[in-house]
Amino acid sequence: MIKLTKLEKHDISRIANPKYSDLADIYVPDSNADSKQMMAKYVIETYDLGELYGVKSTVSHHILDFTYLNGEQQSRITGKIEYDA
Repeated sequence: MIKLTKLEKHDISRIANPKYSDLADIYVPDSNADSKQMMAKYVIETYDLGELYGVKSTVSHHILDFTYLNGEQQSRITGKIEYDA
């Protein structure tokens, strides 16, 4: 299993100091741990966030960074990936 820690939700908007929210750590089953895209979809389904928009692939292998859409609102999730949790 993989554990996702320090998950933070960042609302993307045009105002200064956008809203940040901490999310609880979660364990990702091995069936959803094949790629960062599958992990991002699992997080979205777990927290009922909306629709996956994109996964950042230029970050370190131990960082999960993706954006999603919930209606017209675009938001971003970042967190650490701990392998073999």
